[in-house]
Amino acid sequence: MSTAVSGSTDLSAGGHTSAAERRTRIRQSLKLSALLLPGVIFLVVGLLWPFASMLGISFYDKYPANTGFTLDHYLLQFEDSYALFVALRTLALGVLVTILTAVIGYPVASYLARSDSRLKHLVFLGVVSPLLVSIVVRTLGWTILLGNEGLVNALLVSVGIVDEPLRLMQSFWSVVLGMTHVLLPFMVLSISSVLSKIDQSLIESAAVMGASPFQNFLRIVLPLSVQGLAAGSVIVFCLSIGAYITPIWLGRGQVNVMSIYIHEQMVVMVDWPAGAAASMILTLVTLLVLTLYGLILKKHARR
Repeated sequence: MSTAVSGSTDLSAGGHTSAAERRTRIRQSLKLSALLLPGVIFLVVGLLWPFASMLGISFYDKYPANTGFTLDHYLLQFEDSYALFVALRTLALGVLVTILTAVIGYPVASYLARSDSRLKHLVFLGVVSPLLVSIVVRTLGWTILLGNEGLVNALLVSVGIVDEPLRLMQSFWSVVLGMTHVLLPFMVLSISSVLSKIDQSLIESAAVMGASPFQNFLRIVLPLSVQGLAAGSVIVFCLSIGAYITPIWLGRGQVNVMSIYIHEQMVVMVDWPAGAAASMILTLVTLLVLTLYGLILKKHARR
């Protein structure tokens, strides 16, 4: 009899415990939902709704007086030689800026991750200080340096290397130079955050076993820093192909990229469907790069 009563008491206590746990989980879920709700609303209103609107406009035959739906605006992006040239130039800009920031930024990131020098803090300040200044100001700085009456041309003329100022702006390479300077901090910070987590005993062990510094870097440091390098590359590439201020300011209208092309279609030509189609293609390229980044990380994690 006592055993039966004890068993019923245990079941009752267990039922009360499970009910209390469910109520606790529900309260925690409600608190988490309340915390996420402002961010979700901001994401929907600020990103998803405009994206869906642009996607719909890209299929209109004209805007705002839409009379039907068509794919002609997408086909135009692949049939028009000027649109293809702008798209290829944009991809080339993204690839070159990514490569340059990686080559320049990796040694700096390595120094920040390993050095114990007192100058390390000054170098770090020099890396992040451009992020504290508006991109307009940074681009204007390059205008002062590379303009016809800028410091570089003034120095070349005063030394006698050239007789008249060189055309350093209004070129693709001036845009590459400006974008590299603007986006270099993102690459440095991405790589240094990963390099600082590498176990130094691995590098020391490889050196003791006879590995040269180059072999040490190629077989240990570089593979272990792939995640930071890939993250920095994705950030730099996506920001490069979507940049507007630096290309239009340093290119002076002579270096058209996708962002400028979209602005021309929507604002100058008032052809919203064509501009929306171009923006959707640019977004698709960005998503493909992010997907490739995820696949690279998964492949690297399996090793």
